[in-house]
Amino acid sequence: MVERHLELRHWRAFVAAAQAGHFGAAAEQLGISQPALSQLIRTLEAGLGVALFDRAARRARPNQAGAALLPQAQAVIAQADLAARTGAAIGRRGHRAIAAGYVGSSAFHPQFARLIRAIGGARPAIKLLLDQCSATVQVRNLIEERFDFGIVRAPLPTLDPAIASLTLARERMVMAVGAPPAGRARSPWKLASFADRPFVQYLQQPSGGLRSLMIGACQQAGFEPRIVQTVPQIATMLCLVGAGVGVALVPASMARFNVPGVHYLPLEEAVMTDFTLLYRRSDTAPALRSVLRIARGIIDKTDLSK
Repeated sequence: MVERHLELRHWRAFVAAAQAGHFGAAAEQLGISQPALSQLIRTLEAGLGVALFDRAARRARPNQAGAALLPQAQAVIAQADLAARTGAAIGRRGHRAIAAGYVGSSAFHPQFARLIRAIGGARPAIKLLLDQCSATVQVRNLIEERFDFGIVRAPLPTLDPAIASLTLARERMVMAVGAPPAGRARSPWKLASFADRPFVQYLQQPSGGLRSLMIGACQQAGFEPRIVQTVPQIATMLCLVGAGVGVALVPASMARFNVPGVHYLPLEEAVMTDFTLLYRRSDTAPALRSVLRIARGIIDKTDLSK
């Protein structure tokens, strides 16, 4: 019979150790000391009345009993995490609180400020909790109900059918350079004019993202971009451009980010990116529905027709 004093932390310790195959690595993953993790597992084994690991050669592999128990323990933790996320989402709805993610480049688009300002002025009041993260993370957090909506750039990542999208704005991409090529200062440039320049690039996402847009645009222009640096943040990218590391294809609204030494050149090609809001189709929380009404109200339809 399982002892009543077994808690979720004991199951987390067991699952972490079983997956890592090493008590030290599992302890580091959980943010506790190795002796503390070992004690949690010993308590679990004592409560169950069976050893769960073959402890040999500084490794900790699940024995037959541990391997049989692991799927059930994982299910216990998954269900507990789901309950916690669901409870947090219910709590946000009850307090008209909204948790949202956004990609870094979106904060420089005028529609971002309009949306945040309008949400701040909503009545009844909405408490907005913002977290900057990648589009991939936003989609995962939406599915897991950690976020109520997200703001991303097109091309969009692969979306679960439960996730809907609302395009808020569309804008051109421009070329950020440290020193403009000789010749025209303001007239548009062909993308192929930069084929021999080194590029500073966005991190690769599992799907979608500005990296795939940039590579596709260059390929359509007839060349493969020579990537010399990859960065997680578009602000860092522009700083590297200003330092002379390379050029970068960025949304036109990034020109609002005044980085010394960076010039923004228009392109002949219409390389476009959409500014998009993501949300769960099934979410009927009044605060989210208010946000969607606000978002639809600030859309400039002439901008989307470009």
